[in-house]
Amino acid sequence: MGFAKLFLLLPILLSALSTLEYSTAQSFNCSSPSSCHALVGYITVNNTNVGAIQSLFNVTTFRSLLGANNLPLSTQRNHTIPAKQVIKVPINCVCYNNTGTSNRAPIYTVQAGDGLYHIAAEIFSRLVLFPQIQAANGIPDPNLITPGQRLKIPLPCSCDEVDGDRVVHYAHVVKSGSSLEEIAREFGTDEETLATINGITAENMLKADQPIDVPLKACNSSIRTDSLDFPLLAANGTYVFTANGCVRCSCDASNNWILHCEPSQIKPSKWETCPSMRCEGLSLGNSTTSGCNRSTCSYAGFNSSAIFTSLVQDSSCSTSSPSNDVSRISLNWDFLSILVLLSFHLFQ
Repeated sequence: MGFAKLFLLLPILLSALSTLEYSTAQSFNCSSPSSCHALVGYITVNNTNVGAIQSLFNVTTFRSLLGANNLPLSTQRNHTIPAKQVIKVPINCVCYNNTGTSNRAPIYTVQAGDGLYHIAAEIFSRLVLFPQIQAANGIPDPNLITPGQRLKIPLPCSCDEVDGDRVVHYAHVVKSGSSLEEIAREFGTDEETLATINGITAENMLKADQPIDVPLKACNSSIRTDSLDFPLLAANGTYVFTANGCVRCSCDASNNWILHCEPSQIKPSKWETCPSMRCEGLSLGNSTTSGCNRSTCSYAGFNSSAIFTSLVQDSSCSTSSPSNDVSRISLNWDFLSILVLLSFHLFQ
């Protein structure tokens, strides 16, 4: 009889332990008044495909998922993604009560046999915890959900600047045994920044299998503050589409962290044809060089009827000091001159 009672109490005990374990889940600080675009790192549970990931996270446009992972535009929806691979998923983020969460999506439809823990830990690969799903949907009993029920999944995110810079916030699920130093090195930031924005004061506060807020440096751009897509942010190794799909912008650290934009060559979403994208005879993304000066037609934003461009100029001439070889040549000539003068005096 005792074993029978214990068996009946086991689910309740496991639920209590899980709630205790996740009660101190890392929250993403978000005090900005506006919304933004962010990324979450989804770890595939089984073999899947890009189209299935788009459907699971309710990603509006397939191209944005490709761009977040720098996949070719020719990638098909049935392109296989193996198990245990990290896929960056773009989400819309909003701030409420100083915490960032995904805005109205994804919405998950409960299947037969689902439980909140299973949905959080396995279907959404621990990007969210089951008490958070329970709270977001006002569920009194986490053990009582029904097939067909639609649940909002509150994914973690942020829109805040970091040290005065706009960044792309990325929810990274911490691997077992990893450290702040390793995470910082992987994503091009530093331990102090990670610790500060995540409220981590000791290494043992870094919890495995829970998301941590990682700020990804974004490329600089010439986008106007009155543009409908301001501020357009893209992290290193990603590309984004903007201006109703007419413009494709990519970020590459090797390009001096400058956002490179060009016509996308695809059909726009809200215009019949794309507006003009030129500046002083140059097409968007093209450059011309005259001596040391280079002029580039850069993307500057868009409104309901036009795409803005800006002619950006920079210098390609080197202003570095003479090389060691030149210095050595100069020293050699000086030494030779001294020898000549000494010889002249000796033979007088």
